[in-house]
Amino acid sequence: MSDKLQKYLAAGTEAAEPEQIEVPVDGEKWSVRRLTTMDLRRAYEAAYNEDGSAKSSFNDIDVMIVKATEHDFDWKNIELLKAYNCVNKNELPPRLLNDPDHYAILAKAVRNFKETKEELLKEAKNSSGGTEKQAG
Repeated sequence: MSDKLQKYLAAGTEAAEPEQIEVPVDGEKWSVRRLTTMDLRRAYEAAYNEDGSAKSSFNDIDVMIVKATEHDFDWKNIELLKAYNCVNKNELPPRLLNDPDHYAILAKAVRNFKETKEELLKEAKNSSGGTEKQAG
């Protein structure tokens, strides 16, 4: 078997934990996991009809935010849904994060995970004085 085939067979059978980063939003640390291609596809399918028209009152980024943070935040909490007058958990992100800057932080982390991770690492390195060795 080729090395390439072996690589993907191994990856497909592993129960690997997805990469995660923490981003500061509204005075809280939000844990964001890296989404897969299938996660992104499902987010688009959940938000749009086949003709590209919106299905409901949320978009693909809202779905991505929920999917990327649901390991850390209970978007399905019935009291939370009632408090924000939502039927679907995917309606919550723009209502809960009604400050556009807060929403934008999570949206960027979800859409540009690698770039956001690199920015966070750079910021951490700069804030530590840059001379200390970071445990990694």
